[in-house]
Amino acid sequence: GIADLRHEISTSSFERDLIPILSEMLIKKAPKVSDAKLGFDFPRVVRAFALLEINHRPLLKMVATRCQKQSVLREMNDWGLCVVTWSYSNVFQDVEFSEFRNSLRAEIARRGTISEEMISRSQLGPDEWQT
Repeated sequence: GIADLRHEISTSSFERDLIPILSEMLIKKAPKVSDAKLGFDFPRVVRAFALLEINHRPLLKMVATRCQKQSVLREMNDWGLCVVTWSYSNVFQDVEFSEFRNSLRAEIARRGTISEEMISRSQLGPDEWQT
């Protein structure tokens, strides 16, 4: 699972060297990805980077910019919205993402069904967060 991946990447410089390559591939692919697919796939990427504490600025900026669109946030499932909110609030706390955090919080308020506990537990993964 992600815990194994986190351990493997955190202990291997080879895998750490792959992160910038993977990030650049994702950035190049992003313009071709639909809002719905982006809202489903990118929360998983953001979570992995947050758990590994990899602050790849260009990728994080691209995700924030694309997800800033209302259609992406509205298409995102509850877990995705929670984990992106958790990641940008607890790991990627840069001031430049404050507007994005406001958009995330606005969408959470609009839904009215997401608690702070759900946001906190989202880091556990899409299957484990509500158990």
